[in-house]
Amino acid sequence: DCHRSTSQRAWAARAIASRREGTLGPAIAEGAAHRRSLGVGMPRPGAHGPTHTHEYYALLRHVDDLCRGTAYPERASAPEDEPLIGKLLAAGTRDHANNSRPTVSEYDMATALLAAEQAPAGDRPSKLTLLQAPEEGHRGE
Repeated sequence: DCHRSTSQRAWAARAIASRREGTLGPAIAEGAAHRRSLGVGMPRPGAHGPTHTHEYYALLRHVDDLCRGTAYPERASAPEDEPLIGKLLAAGTRDHANNSRPTVSEYDMATALLAAEQAPAGDRPSKLTLLQAPEEGHRGE
């Protein structure tokens, strides 16, 4: 499912590293502002499935760019990233009603991660109850 044969683990590892380094929030804000400045339109709610924000698409692009620009994107950048990578993968896991194996989606991970990034201090989105930024290095918006 991930862009250009990138694994879901690589996507999660790059997203968590960016969040820990404090680059995720600014990249989302800059990417969303750029999309707005170009006049990129958003589909009407319900027209073609769920409607996402400019921030959502900016997050996807940022992490995809990180995956393409990192030699071994599936590796954790720091040991403290490892538990958060697992939690993000779990947040992006979807069970199917037809009893097939659960799947992990970069799109579901992006939704959960964006909710965590945008949550006011002290609030926890339901799917990321345990996903917390490390004390140092995280700069929220």
